[in-house]
Amino acid sequence: MAIEQRQGLVSKQSLSEDEIAAIRALALRCEQAEQLHMRIDWTMLQHRTGDRPNDFLYYSNDRLIGYLAVDDRGGAENEITGMVDPEQRRRGVFSLLLDAAFEECRKRDVLYMILICEHSSPSGQAFLRARDATYSEAEHEMLLTESKAYTGGDDRVLVRPARHDEVDKLVQVQVESFEQEEERLRQRILKHMQEPDLNTYYIGVFGEPGVGCEEVVGCCRADMLEGIVGIYAFGVRPEYQGRGYGRQILETVIQDLQKKGYSRIMLDVNVENARALHLYRSSGFTIRTTYDYYIIAA
Repeated sequence: MAIEQRQGLVSKQSLSEDEIAAIRALALRCEQAEQLHMRIDWTMLQHRTGDRPNDFLYYSNDRLIGYLAVDDRGGAENEITGMVDPEQRRRGVFSLLLDAAFEECRKRDVLYMILICEHSSPSGQAFLRARDATYSEAEHEMLLTESKAYTGGDDRVLVRPARHDEVDKLVQVQVESFEQEEERLRQRILKHMQEPDLNTYYIGVFGEPGVGCEEVVGCCRADMLEGIVGIYAFGVRPEYQGRGYGRQILETVIQDLQKKGYSRIMLDVNVENARALHLYRSSGFTIRTTYDYYIIAA
């Protein structure tokens, strides 16, 4: 009995090992064609909850030629990244994938999609211009390439993994640092804290531990990605900025991660955030690539 070949568009709630391997092979072909660093969260793909379609695959004669991933954040926006085999472009494949993702996300009351495209990808940039996507912002992806000596800091500030009863403190820092909606941030933080093997929040506080009067200074999140750790959601409350606490938190987190055996550490920074860029460069990070973010209404 002949095995039916996969053909056309397939949506998936979870991915098999074979499907992830095919996505990896497709990503490699795309990277080699344009010298890119495809932004795909492989850990996310391996831990899909399986409750709704977030992966869209396109096959031609049983060969994967197109792929799109939705990072479902549970709010009004979803992030999207995707790719098409260099030899199969200009045939409408990515438009089909994108339309299928849009149709699914509308069911979730998502208002708009954020498409991530590497700045140095001519094909991706051309597609977004053709879709009348609106440019939003750009971020540098920076990789820790040099170990710097710990510069010390304020002995009154303790940097440590956050406890589950400190969600309000994490929300406070995030709201004040990034001006995002409080309840949405809370749900995102709670979601991350439910996966301690994949995500760790670090918090910087004034005061002695356990005395009940710790004042929060800043925080960040370390995501255990495939072969690398990403530092995200790094913020310092406005009244504590410019006083070295950001550097103290960053250096302490890097030290802790390295002690745990993580040698590859990366982070993202807005290209217009000169203060953060200076901090990261002086802490041993260098720019690996730049990603542009575009918005399309769902």
